[in-house]
Amino acid sequence: MKSFACASKLQGYFALIALTVSLTLVSAKVEAQSRWGGEQAALVITQPLGFERKLTRVDVVGFAEAVRSVDLYAAVAERVDAVLFKPGQVVAEGEVLVQLDDRRQQASKQRIELELADAERTVKRLEQSRAQGAVAQSELDAAVTARDLLKVALTEVKIEIEDRKVRAPFAGVVGFTELEPGDRINTSTLITTLDQRDELFVRFNAPETALPLLQNDAELAVSPWNQQAQSYPAVVEQVDSRINQQNRTIAVRARVANSDDSLRPGMSFRVSLVLRGDAFAVIPEAALMWGAEGAYVWINEQGKAKRVNVSIEQRLPGRILVNGELQLGDALVIEGVQQLRPGQSLSVQGE
Repeated sequence: MKSFACASKLQGYFALIALTVSLTLVSAKVEAQSRWGGEQAALVITQPLGFERKLTRVDVVGFAEAVRSVDLYAAVAERVDAVLFKPGQVVAEGEVLVQLDDRRQQASKQRIELELADAERTVKRLEQSRAQGAVAQSELDAAVTARDLLKVALTEVKIEIEDRKVRAPFAGVVGFTELEPGDRINTSTLITTLDQRDELFVRFNAPETALPLLQNDAELAVSPWNQQAQSYPAVVEQVDSRINQQNRTIAVRARVANSDDSLRPGMSFRVSLVLRGDAFAVIPEAALMWGAEGAYVWINEQGKAKRVNVSIEQRLPGRILVNGELQLGDALVIEGVQQLRPGQSLSVQGE
């Protein structure tokens, strides 16, 4: 009986040990499943992945030009009779700026006008006589020719008189002059400059990669180098027909309004161009993680966490452009990324 009782006790003892080991293994399995996500899904928030083009800002130097600008010279060599403008003065189109000595031409004009009046009377008298058959037709023809030649001479002398007036070819602002009354000038003597500056051209050389942005009527922003806080809107007016093969740039002119006359021809400007590059995935800053291999993001792929390594292309306010094995519309994890592991089950909030 003692032997039977002892055997029963040993059998119960071994059964207890087996049950304890079994419970320990089950507990360890449950703990491991809980720890590694085999059973418990991580709660996350996702959003569809979008793409955005990389923008690169390029600043180039431009110089202002008057929309219309001329150097004024006299048509003839003559003595200056009067200078009728002051530097910086706004003048109207056709306004006389310099009067040259035209006394001889005025005298010639008076003489020709007298001769022409006499010739008109002669022609009229001969026409009456010819009607009566008193004079030959040839005599009347000679008188008409003489009269017409005097008309031509009068036109020529009027042109000579006009040549001694230097006029503004268009409305604008005149520059400095060195002329004084009494000076003797010739056709190569610079009288002054004239600029129409209610609008200006800003001329600059843009990189050839910016050509798609520089079609006519494209809008730009320009800033004087000495007033970079002040920006002026500009519209592309002219684009050169060729690209410079040495520096791979193209000449451009943009028109800038200058109604307040605050800008001047010759001023230097900063021209800002924004170049559109390739499209990259755009993610919130909070979605970007860092590990031993660099930057990465999490994607919800069929309810499982997928890690995708990325490289940063451009940082923008509140978002980042990244490059990696990403597709438009991928479910990007934007919250709950800190404790994720590859293959972990995901529970998406709101689904």
